[in-house]
Amino acid sequence: MSEIRRRRQRVEVGRNRSALVAAAIRVLGEHPEASMAEIAAAAGVTRQTAYAHFGTREMLLASVRDEQSRRALDVLEAADLGTGTATAALDRLLAAVATMLAEQTRFDFSDSDSAADAARHVPVEENLDALIRRGRETGEFTTDLSTEWLVAATIALGHAAGQQLRGGRVDAATAATQFRSSVLRLYGAD
Repeated sequence: MSEIRRRRQRVEVGRNRSALVAAAIRVLGEHPEASMAEIAAAAGVTRQTAYAHFGTREMLLASVRDEQSRRALDVLEAADLGTGTATAALDRLLAAVATMLAEQTRFDFSDSDSAADAARHVPVEENLDALIRRGRETGEFTTDLSTEWLVAATIALGHAAGQQLRGGRVDAATAATQFRSSVLRLYGAD
Protein backbone atom coordinates (compact mmCIF):
# COMPACT_ATOMS: atom_id res chain seq x y z
CA MET A 1 0.00 0.00 0.00
CA SER A 2 1.37 3.40 -0.93
CA GLU A 3 2.09 6.11 1.62
CA ILE A 4 -0.50 8.37 -0.03
CA ARG A 5 -3.17 5.70 0.30
CA ARG A 6 -2.27 5.12 3.98
CA ARG A 7 -2.56 8.85 4.66
CA ARG A 8 -5.94 8.96 2.94
CA GLN A 9 -7.13 6.04 5.04
CA ARG A 10 -5.93 7.74 8.24
CA VAL A 11 -7.76 10.91 7.25
CA GLU A 12 -10.92 8.94 6.50
CA VAL A 13 -10.67 7.02 9.78
CA GLY A 14 -10.30 10.29 11.70
CA ARG A 15 -13.16 11.87 9.79
CA ASN A 16 -15.43 8.86 10.45
CA ARG A 17 -14.58 8.83 14.18
CA SER A 18 -15.24 12.56 14.46
CA ALA A 19 -18.50 12.22 12.52
CA LEU A 20 -19.63 9.38 14.78
CA VAL A 21 -18.88 11.30 17.98
CA ALA A 22 -20.59 14.44 16.67
CA ALA A 23 -23.60 12.40 15.55
CA ALA A 24 -23.74 10.65 18.93
CA ILE A 25 -23.82 14.02 20.70
CA ARG A 26 -26.69 15.19 18.47
CA VAL A 27 -28.69 11.95 18.38
CA LEU A 28 -28.26 10.97 22.02
CA GLY A 29 -29.20 14.50 23.05
CA GLU A 30 -32.59 13.91 21.46
CA HIS A 31 -32.92 10.15 21.99
CA PRO A 32 -30.72 8.86 24.84
CA GLU A 33 -31.45 5.23 23.99
CA ALA A 34 -30.53 5.54 20.30
CA SER A 35 -28.80 2.52 18.83
CA MET A 36 -25.41 2.36 17.16
CA ALA A 37 -27.24 1.93 13.83
CA GLU A 38 -29.15 5.19 14.38
CA ILE A 39 -25.98 7.04 15.34
CA ALA A 40 -24.10 5.58 12.37
CA ALA A 41 -26.89 6.63 9.99
CA ALA A 42 -26.79 10.17 11.38
CA ALA A 43 -23.00 10.18 10.85
CA GLY A 44 -23.39 8.97 7.29
CA VAL A 45 -21.59 5.68 7.84
CA THR A 46 -22.67 2.07 8.21
CA ARG A 47 -23.34 0.35 11.51
CA GLN A 48 -20.38 -1.92 10.78
CA THR A 49 -18.13 1.16 10.44
CA ALA A 50 -19.36 2.43 13.80
CA TYR A 51 -18.57 -0.89 15.46
CA ALA A 52 -15.20 -1.07 13.69
CA HIS A 53 -14.24 2.27 15.24
CA PHE A 54 -15.70 1.85 18.71
CA GLY A 55 -16.45 -1.83 19.26
CA THR A 56 -19.35 -1.16 21.62
CA ARG A 57 -21.90 1.55 22.32
CA GLU A 58 -20.21 2.07 25.69
CA MET A 59 -16.89 2.82 23.98
CA LEU A 60 -18.64 5.39 21.78
CA LEU A 61 -20.19 6.95 24.89
CA ALA A 62 -16.73 7.13 26.48
CA SER A 63 -15.57 9.05 23.39
CA VAL A 64 -18.57 11.38 23.76
CA ARG A 65 -17.57 12.01 27.39
CA ASP A 66 -13.98 12.63 26.27
CA GLU A 67 -15.16 15.11 23.63
CA GLN A 68 -17.32 16.93 26.14
CA SER A 69 -14.39 17.08 28.56
CA ARG A 70 -12.24 18.53 25.78
CA ARG A 71 -14.91 21.15 25.13
CA ALA A 72 -15.07 21.95 28.84
CA LEU A 73 -11.31 22.50 28.86
CA ASP A 74 -11.68 24.78 25.83
CA VAL A 75 -14.26 26.77 27.81
CA LEU A 76 -11.87 27.01 30.76
CA GLU A 77 -9.10 28.23 28.48
CA ALA A 78 -11.39 30.76 26.80
CA ALA A 79 -12.46 32.11 30.21
CA ASP A 80 -8.83 33.19 30.69
CA LEU A 81 -8.90 32.58 34.43
CA GLY A 82 -5.48 34.12 35.00
CA THR A 83 -6.40 37.68 33.98
CA GLY A 84 -8.30 40.40 35.77
CA THR A 85 -9.61 40.04 39.27
CA ALA A 86 -10.36 36.58 40.57
CA THR A 87 -14.04 37.53 40.87
CA ALA A 88 -14.16 38.70 37.24
CA ALA A 89 -12.41 35.49 36.15
CA LEU A 90 -14.89 33.42 38.15
CA ASP A 91 -17.76 35.31 36.56
CA ARG A 92 -16.34 34.60 33.07
CA LEU A 93 -16.04 30.95 33.98
CA LEU A 94 -19.59 30.76 35.29
CA ALA A 95 -20.93 32.48 32.17
CA ALA A 96 -19.06 30.00 29.98
CA VAL A 97 -20.31 27.05 32.01
CA ALA A 98 -23.87 28.33 31.61
CA THR A 99 -23.58 28.13 27.84
CA MET A 100 -22.22 24.57 28.11
CA LEU A 101 -24.64 23.33 30.71
CA ALA A 102 -27.59 22.61 28.42
CA GLU A 103 -25.52 20.59 25.94
CA GLN A 104 -23.58 18.55 28.43
CA THR A 105 -26.47 17.72 30.70
CA ARG A 106 -28.61 16.14 28.01
CA PHE A 107 -26.58 13.02 28.72
CA ASP A 108 -26.91 10.92 31.83
CA PHE A 109 -23.50 9.43 32.48
CA SER A 110 -24.29 8.18 35.97
CA ASP A 111 -23.25 4.66 34.92
CA SER A 112 -19.90 5.77 33.53
CA ASP A 113 -16.46 4.63 34.67
CA SER A 114 -15.79 6.62 37.84
CA ALA A 115 -11.99 6.39 37.51
CA ALA A 116 -12.14 7.79 33.96
CA ASP A 117 -14.55 10.51 35.08
CA ALA A 118 -12.24 11.43 37.95
CA ALA A 119 -9.35 11.73 35.49
CA ARG A 120 -11.48 13.98 33.25
CA HIS A 121 -12.08 16.30 36.21
CA VAL A 122 -8.39 16.78 37.07
CA PRO A 123 -7.76 19.74 34.70
CA VAL A 124 -10.98 21.41 35.87
CA GLU A 125 -9.95 20.90 39.49
CA GLU A 126 -6.49 22.30 38.85
CA ASN A 127 -7.88 25.43 37.18
CA LEU A 128 -10.43 25.99 39.93
CA ASP A 129 -7.79 25.43 42.60
CA ALA A 130 -5.52 28.09 41.08
CA LEU A 131 -8.40 30.56 40.70
CA ILE A 132 -9.63 30.02 44.25
CA ARG A 133 -6.14 30.40 45.72
CA ARG A 134 -5.68 33.65 43.80
CA GLY A 135 -9.05 34.92 45.00
CA ARG A 136 -8.25 34.02 48.59
CA GLU A 137 -4.86 35.76 48.41
CA THR A 138 -6.48 38.97 47.16
CA GLY A 139 -9.26 38.80 49.74
CA GLU A 140 -11.98 38.32 47.11
CA PHE A 141 -12.97 34.80 48.22
CA THR A 142 -13.70 33.30 51.59
CA THR A 143 -10.90 31.83 53.66
CA ASP A 144 -13.12 30.00 56.14
CA LEU A 145 -13.54 27.03 53.76
CA SER A 146 -10.61 25.06 52.38
CA THR A 147 -9.67 25.38 48.74
CA GLU A 148 -10.16 21.64 48.29
CA TRP A 149 -13.68 21.92 49.67
CA LEU A 150 -14.52 24.81 47.35
CA VAL A 151 -13.26 22.88 44.32
CA ALA A 152 -15.22 19.75 45.25
CA ALA A 153 -18.35 21.74 46.08
CA THR A 154 -18.19 23.67 42.80
CA ILE A 155 -18.02 20.46 40.80
CA ALA A 156 -20.81 18.92 42.88
CA LEU A 157 -22.98 22.00 42.28
CA GLY A 158 -22.34 21.69 38.55
CA HIS A 159 -23.48 18.07 38.68
CA ALA A 160 -26.54 19.07 40.71
CA ALA A 161 -27.45 21.71 38.12
CA GLY A 162 -27.15 19.04 35.43
CA GLN A 163 -29.36 16.62 37.35
CA GLN A 164 -32.02 19.28 37.86
CA LEU A 165 -31.93 20.10 34.16
CA ARG A 166 -32.00 16.45 33.01
CA GLY A 167 -34.85 15.74 35.40
CA GLY A 168 -36.92 18.52 33.86
CA ARG A 169 -37.18 20.37 37.17
CA VAL A 170 -35.58 23.53 35.74
CA ASP A 171 -34.74 24.92 32.32
CA ALA A 172 -31.17 25.65 31.20
CA ALA A 173 -31.34 29.35 32.09
CA THR A 174 -32.62 28.64 35.60
CA ALA A 175 -30.03 25.91 36.17
CA ALA A 176 -27.26 28.29 35.06
CA THR A 177 -28.56 31.13 37.25
CA GLN A 178 -28.88 28.92 40.32
CA PHE A 179 -25.45 27.38 39.73
CA ARG A 180 -23.87 30.84 39.38
CA SER A 181 -25.59 32.22 42.47
CA SER A 182 -24.66 29.16 44.54
CA VAL A 183 -20.98 29.27 43.54
CA LEU A 184 -20.68 33.01 44.18
CA ARG A 185 -22.20 32.57 47.64
CA LEU A 186 -20.02 29.58 48.37
CA TYR A 187 -16.89 31.55 47.50
CA GLY A 188 -18.09 34.62 49.40
CA ALA A 189 -17.67 36.65 46.20
CA ASP A 190 -19.63 39.85 45.71
